[in-house]
Amino acid sequence: MASVSPSRRKSPNALRRAAACGLAIAMLAASAPARAGDSAAAEALFLEAKKLIAKKQYAEACTKFAESNRLDRGAGTLIHLANCYEKNKQAASAWATFKEAASAAQALGRADWQKLARNRAAALEPKLAQLTIRVAEAPPGIEVTRDGAPMSQATWGLSIPVDVGPHTVEAKAAGFKPFKTEVTVKADGEKIEVIVPKLEAEPEAAPAPAAAQKMETPPSDAWEKARSGGTQKTLGYIVGGVGIVGLGVGGGMGLLALSKNNASKSECPEDGACASPAAVEANDQARTFGTVSTISFIAGGVLLATGAVLVFTAGGGSKRGSAQGSKTASAGGVRIVPSLGPRGGGLFLGGTF
Repeated sequence: MASVSPSRRKSPNALRRAAACGLAIAMLAASAPARAGDSAAAEALFLEAKKLIAKKQYAEACTKFAESNRLDRGAGTLIHLANCYEKNKQAASAWATFKEAASAAQALGRADWQKLARNRAAALEPKLAQLTIRVAEAPPGIEVTRDGAPMSQATWGLSIPVDVGPHTVEAKAAGFKPFKTEVTVKADGEKIEVIVPKLEAEPEAAPAPAAAQKMETPPSDAWEKARSGGTQKTLGYIVGGVGIVGLGVGGGMGLLALSKNNASKSECPEDGACASPAAVEANDQARTFGTVSTISFIAGGVLLATGAVLVFTAGGGSKRGSAQGSKTASAGGVRIVPSLGPRGGGLFLGGTF
């Protein structure tokens, strides 16, 4: 293999000849002149890359040659970069870079560099691995990439030189599931074909179940029924509680009435008129307590029954619930039969529940 002799710097004679070919130089020159700092950095990178080549650290050397060429493009640097790619077993990258170097050397009038680059590129052509990417059916807006780089539709089905190693092919389009595959080129000269299949359409989003929608926003009438049912039950407990208190008061007053009645009988044990003022007063108090007891029993029983109806019919919202509530009220009602009256100067209180 011929050695690479070009230095990074451009020949003065070549520059003068290139100046006469202004159009060629314009094609190779950067859009703006390289700054002095960029040129210095490019030179330092170039020299460091040559040291790495001597140590056979090709991957690192190629990276530095490429950056040097980016900062200050030159045909000599391109030839060294292509040579580095070849040593690093990147035949396709080396071939493409030698081709670029030949064009740059031709623009500079360096026939020797141009011949060297062309010969090296021709020697690599039989070794190139080829990757062909075909698209079975292309939906509108499809994007196909190879190793992250977009591929134009003109390159679909075209055999493209690639380096040995893994390569990723992807395809995507709006409304379709993406496609991705990875192939590995194992040796120089290998030919691989990848077919992008018809992309599968994305499933449409399923609508929310009707039951779930109803749960999210309950009807206002149902909400009012639930709320009123809770209020009715609370009111029923309160009314029933007051009724229980009334029954307690009635019982207490009844006991007081019996006590006063007994006191009256102890003073006047015989029926008929009694001359004892204490007995008369005790008898009057017994009557009063008996009346209060009767009223308390009646009111307490009615309130207790009403509270039970409110509790049992709360939230039912049906005729069956209302009928059951009415039936319960009737069964749970209180019937009081007063039997308070003088009996031999006494008073007797009775009741049935």
